[in-house]
Amino acid sequence: MRLFDGERALVGNAKAKRRREFTETRLLAHEALRRIGHDGPILKGSDGEPLWPSGIVGSLSHCPSLCVAAVASAERIRAVGVDVDDSDGLSDGIMRFVFSSEELASLRMASSVERRAAFCAKEAASKALSALDGTGDFRKVSVSLKADGTFAAVRRDVALRGQWRFYDRLVSAMVAVPSETV
Repeated sequence: MRLFDGERALVGNAKAKRRREFTETRLLAHEALRRIGHDGPILKGSDGEPLWPSGIVGSLSHCPSLCVAAVASAERIRAVGVDVDDSDGLSDGIMRFVFSSEELASLRMASSVERRAAFCAKEAASKALSALDGTGDFRKVSVSLKADGTFAAVRRDVALRGQWRFYDRLVSAMVAVPSETV
């Protein structure tokens, strides 16, 4: 399996690390698409978001140790968002940029893993919200983690529930919006 010409053109001038992550993520997505009976290039929209083949929703994420792709039929799922992170932690500057003062207060006593999980949850929810209505600004999404590995994400009148996990250094979060909701 290989990239479509249009996909290769998207990273033709990129550094080797970016080309590798882009290629691995797209190849995973193509395999997932093939498994549900679809095919086609995954190009980029004006904000860098993946443009899925007609009738498909999906989400991509990568970090140095892992690339992931989630796809589904738009008949069953309205939107999906995934995010992964294997960093050592989030700087105070990133925390202040990403989280509201209320979120920062609730994360003050949280572990490094929980802060990274909140970040991934916010990213995953923002990707799903962007797919729903084109407005996925993560700064407008409020997240709260639950100890059972779930999270709630709210933006104005839209509430989503997702899951987060921690494996060794890797943190992941995912949310799927069924067709009958929102």
